[in-house]
Amino acid sequence: MTSWYNLVAVAGGGAVGSACRYGISVAATAIPGGSSYLGTTTTNVLGCALMGGLISYLDSYSQGQGSFPEPLRLAIQVGFLGGLTTYSAFAAEKAMLIGGGRFGAGSLYIAANILLGWLVLIIAAEVVRAWMTGL
Repeated sequence: MTSWYNLVAVAGGGAVGSACRYGISVAATAIPGGSSYLGTTTTNVLGCALMGGLISYLDSYSQGQGSFPEPLRLAIQVGFLGGLTTYSAFAAEKAMLIGGGRFGAGSLYIAANILLGWLVLIIAAEVVRAWMTGL
């Protein structure tokens, strides 16, 4: 059972993450050659890197210092990163590309979001793990 405190933490983190996502999307469409696809990919890849680093940090933290505050973890992991990243926009934009006959662009878009996201998650987790263990 969750507490109201945890719910408020998630809502607050989500509001900040959503505002950041909006800002990144606006910036991505404002640069020459930019688009909403670039904004979505940027937020998803950034979110994956942050999630990988966070998970590794939390794992190392719990082994060395005890328990990480649950409301703070929820605010960052569920709220902020959940608000920052977006599967629904990715799915809709992917469908628009492929439905519009742009199979190459759609495939590249899928690879950028899924494969690049997975890769940066793993790299960030390893970087943080090495940092936390002093290697």
